Amino acid sequence: MSDVFWDAQEPDDVEEESELRYKRPWWVTVGAIVNLLLLFAVVPAGFLSLIPFFFLIYVYFAQILVWISPVLILLNVAVFWWSFRRKQAATTALAALGLAFVAVSFVVLMLWQAQIVILGIRF
Repeated sequence: MSDVFWDAQEPDDVEEESELRYKRPWWVTVGAIVNLLLLFAVVPAGFLSLIPFFFLIYVYFAQILVWISPVLILLNVAVFWWSFRRKQAATTALAALGLAFVAVSFVVLMLWQAQIVILGIRF
């Protein structure tokens, strides 16, 4: 009796596309780094916002995110589109998280009734 419970697989001529076969564009790497930095900055600020005084720090951080939001939205949509088509789950999740951070920042500023400033233009 054999120790192997399955048949040997024969090599196929058609190979699946590996992550190592294509090179990740520079803008995807920049987007992933920006989103990781946002993650490391937003999560602690979110926890600290449970303390009343520190919520003002989160409001200030939200104003900064809203100020650069067009750049973040365009970058994250492009990264999401690229990574979703190539089935890269971690990069897709980071891009979606970056979009969620911008959306939550808009909501925080609307609830705080702060002035919305996007790239220097007041709304």
